[in-house]
Amino acid sequence: MVRRIVEINEELCNGCGACASACHEGAIAMIDGKARLIKDDYCDGLGDCLPACPTDAISIIEREAEAYDEAAVKARMEERKKQHIIMPILMHTVMRDMYVRAVQQKPSTEQSMKAAHPWHRRKQRAVLLSGRYRLS
Repeated sequence: MVRRIVEINEELCNGCGACASACHEGAIAMIDGKARLIKDDYCDGLGDCLPACPTDAISIIEREAEAYDEAAVKARMEERKKQHIIMPILMHTVMRDMYVRAVQQKPSTEQSMKAAHPWHRRKQRAVLLSGRYRLS
């Protein structure tokens, strides 16, 4: 079917991602540093992304495309919500595990701790620079 749909000029796109966050349907995603239309049936053709683009790389054209599929868009948005909820939980778990491992592997001496953490050496150098607390 011929309908209105978004077209993105990749040469004009600067990769800022403003259009991807402005697209309420999730039809635009950042791929390899450029905005791209993921699927034709995700785009409703209304153009909420147009004013967000600072380089005018987005335009609305009429061309042969799959019909807008509202059910597919809702399913995609639900999946994205789950990912936004799951990712912080995963990051918390990873950070907690790293902390637990670090506590369990306490260095036996302060010397080994200084060897494990190079910022100790930088801190010592800063103090030794004639009272000036600047890092080299």
